[in-house]
Formats: sequence, structure tokens, C-alpha cells
Amino acid sequence: MIERALDEAQLRNHPVDVRLPESLPEVELDMDRIGKVLHHLLENAAKYSEAQTPIFISAEVSKGKLVTSVADRGIGVDDMERLMIFDKFYRGQGQRYRVQGTGMGLAIAKAIVEAHGGAIEVTSQPGHGSVFSFSLPISSASQNDTSL
Repeated sequence: MIERALDEAQLRNHPVDVRLPESLPEVELDMDRIGKVLHHLLENAAKYSEAQTPIFISAEVSKGKLVTSVADRGIGVDDMERLMIFDKFYRGQGQRYRVQGTGMGLAIAKAIVEAHGGAIEVTSQPGHGSVFSFSLPISSASQNDTSL
């Protein structure tokens, strides 16, 4: 799914560093829909970062969920905007005219992730970048697997 999202995303020559553990638990998901979430997060990382800055993709298990993150070294999101960033039609105050879009992408990503029983969030340090993470429940078959 990550490879497909990377192939489809317009990353403007940003280097991408993918950091995944050797094995990850199974998650029940719609590959196309969650792939679109990942695709959107990657394109946003590229849009809101200077050209040639790296984008990082990682995944880990935390609190019984698979957490996938996309991090950038872009402009970041201030605390007030973090409260609204997943709302429909919201566009970052400082980026409304510089970056094209409708303001629907993160709202759609949130709806897709929540429809899968997960959650999406952002942590950020203005001027240093953001980390967008979404968590999905681990399938019951994986939770019963003693190899985790």
C-alpha cells in the first residue's frame, strides 16, 4: 500500500524515508480507501514543505492499534489550526493562497479512517514540521497471534 501511494503521489522530488519494522500485524482495511488517506498525507507533506526536504513514513503498534505516520519538515501547524485542520473546507491561514486545494482532503481522510474504527491526528512544531498519524485496530486474528 505504501509503495502504491508513493507511486501515485506528486512528491516534487522529495526524498522519502520509509521506516517499518520487519513484521506488522494484520489490519482489516479497504486498501483503496486507506491508500487514498496515505496518498493525501504524502501529497500534503510535499505541498507544505520546501522542495528537496525529506518526508518520513513509519508504522508501529501502539495500544493495540497499528499507527502509520507521515512526517515532514515543513512549516508546521500552530495549536489553534490543529483544532480545525480536519474540518471540512478548512485551509491553513498562512497557506490559503499559496497552496491549491479545496480544504476537503483531511476531512475525507478523517472520515475514511473513522469508518475503519480508527483515528487520525497531527502533532506539530511550527517552523519545524508536522507528523500526521492514523491508527487502525489490529485484526482479532493478529491479536491472538503469540508472535507479536
